[in-house]
Amino acid sequence: MLEKERHNLILKLVEERSIVSVGDLLDLLGASEATIRRDINALAEKGDVKRIRGGAEAVRPRHQPHLVGMPFAMSQDVSVPQKRAIARAAAALISPGESIIINGGTTTYALVEFLENSDLDILTNSFPIAVKLLATSRNRITLPGGTIFREQNIVLSPFENDTVASFWGNKLFVGCYGLNRFGMMEADPLIVQAQTKLLKRSEHVIVMADSSKLRRKSAMIVAGLDRINTIVTDDGARPEELDDFRSAGINVIVATVTAEDEMKKIA
Repeated sequence: MLEKERHNLILKLVEERSIVSVGDLLDLLGASEATIRRDINALAEKGDVKRIRGGAEAVRPRHQPHLVGMPFAMSQDVSVPQKRAIARAAAALISPGESIIINGGTTTYALVEFLENSDLDILTNSFPIAVKLLATSRNRITLPGGTIFREQNIVLSPFENDTVASFWGNKLFVGCYGLNRFGMMEADPLIVQAQTKLLKRSEHVIVMADSSKLRRKSAMIVAGLDRINTIVTDDGARPEELDDFRSAGINVIVATVTAEDEMKKIA
């Protein structure tokens, strides 16, 4: 990742969270600690952030709860061609007239482009997904009740008896923090809770995960491999990383990133 890209992502994260630690940035940016500290120093010297012990603070902080993981605005700029290729392949699995569930996230958000001419009943906990679907398609959209988390742009409810309990989807399309032989992983307990509820309301689980997710781990497993029907990833995945999934009887789809997908990143 180029220095300018790192600086932009750090600024976005600081704006969202007010305070970020070097540890947060190590996990999210994949750069060395020395590089991140240099980035923080450079941004502080320009007056874009305040340098604090162990991290950085916004010049005008706003304090509010946040979820663990990369904010939606940041994640949108990461692996853009891969996410589009994955979304195109995942959309091909949808039949006209189906009821489906789309969990919030930037990989699943990429699905919207390929659902413009569909006639679907869709439950989603993502505000950006719902808004774009309403603007570009005639699909019927349902949103659950709950608290809006601005960073991830999703609605999460602590209550078991909400809109989700009254909806059934033939397919659930879901992203993840990490994916390996133990199953689908997330980094925040609230997201785990929300996804667990969605898993109960769908028959087929389709995990949309770019190849970088196959190298990430967390302490929290949302679903084991026995609950996953299909995995859609990109052609950056190494064959040995997919062996455990295929051995578990999971349908693995490897989407090829095209020149058009690459152009989307430039756009």
